[in-house]
Amino acid sequence: MNAIIVPGVTDLNKGDQALVWESWRLAKDTGLYDEVYILDAGDNDEERELLCRQSEEHGFKLLENILKHPRRGQHKSGEHIKESRMELFKQIKNAAMDFKDTRYLLKICNDLEKVRKNFDDKTYRTVKQFHQAKTIFVKGGGFIHAYGEKTAPYLMWYFLFYVRLAKALGKKVVFLPNSYGPFIGLTVEKQVRSVFGKLDLVYARENVSAQSLGQLMGKEIPVEMDLGFFLEKGSQEEAVKILQKYKLSKEDKIVGVTIRPWRFPGLSNPEALYKKYISSVADLTRHLLAKGYKVALCNQSLGPNSHEDDRNAIRDLLAQVQDPNIIWINENLSCDLLKAVYSNFYFFIGTRFHSIIFSLTSLVPSIAIGYGGNKAKGIMGDFRLDDYVVQIQDVESDQLINMFDKAISEYDNIKNQLNQSMGLVSASRNRLIHDIKSLY
Repeated sequence: MNAIIVPGVTDLNKGDQALVWESWRLAKDTGLYDEVYILDAGDNDEERELLCRQSEEHGFKLLENILKHPRRGQHKSGEHIKESRMELFKQIKNAAMDFKDTRYLLKICNDLEKVRKNFDDKTYRTVKQFHQAKTIFVKGGGFIHAYGEKTAPYLMWYFLFYVRLAKALGKKVVFLPNSYGPFIGLTVEKQVRSVFGKLDLVYARENVSAQSLGQLMGKEIPVEMDLGFFLEKGSQEEAVKILQKYKLSKEDKIVGVTIRPWRFPGLSNPEALYKKYISSVADLTRHLLAKGYKVALCNQSLGPNSHEDDRNAIRDLLAQVQDPNIIWINENLSCDLLKAVYSNFYFFIGTRFHSIIFSLTSLVPSIAIGYGGNKAKGIMGDFRLDDYVVQIQDVESDQLINMFDKAISEYDNIKNQLNQSMGLVSASRNRLIHDIKSLY
């Protein structure tokens, strides 16, 4: 009996990597499946190597992804805040073709002979694996949201395609803890309702999302923890070696920082908002340096596109503030090792959501800068840390500095609070395993 985890793995984004790896471990720990496959990613050989190599090195079995991204692996390095019209036009053309093909595939997917005749070998092999699988797991995360972009109708189709395929083949589908909403845009609510109405198990990863999806579906959505909370730390010995390479040690009172490029979807002035965000973090960094902290900038995501590559934002920050005590840990570490590095920090300021989860579960007090839906606000709220989260479009220098000073004055209380919350993590994981087993 096999299972498949969708959508594809992205080893360059360490949060996504953790979610896929932990989805795999969760499925295996049910004891129900002989083999658990992970969908690969990458629209060309070079991209696949970047997105899948660490997972393959960790021994995971990968399955070929049959729905390409409308970008087709073509990423323009200078477009991490705004995409050109030409690029958008190319993507819309690709999306229209893909929509037509995948819609036809869903119609004939039960007849493997027809699939073989009408599609390439890769599509045939993957659909055949879906035929043989017992359960399709949708990895934890936060990609079911739309802000009314013109591309929203296809985005929803793209993200839900594998769930539609699984249901067309009569498979059980488990939607692991995700963030949901907002659902703004043509056909978005309709698509979500129609697909989610057929699922066997659905979880939200925080209360804001449970309410958002629950309202749309007219039913209660259970809340369980983001799978990133279950990630076990990698080798402490390796983590110490990495810190030593950058002339850092645990005694240094290191403040870890993750920042990211962001396009502020749905807002009219993305360039100005991005500039304000980077300047605010730069001002906070100066404040930290003046107080005697060392600042470690970390790569939580390195792609696959320039908008998902934190190094672009880090360069923008370093253009504003340089100091011997700002250290860029410029590495491509696997998620478990990155978590081990974070566990040596004194404090953490994270824009990347899973950098916050890695630090909180390592009992490192943190401030979250939220983006992309409800995730940061929801989870900081669930940990009773509402005072330490701000949305990326609202970031101001003074507010970040005040938040940090307040957190330091409450440092021991926050640490105790985090310690007490850790029991909730294993209880949540056990409930998920129990629920999945009870499907059979």
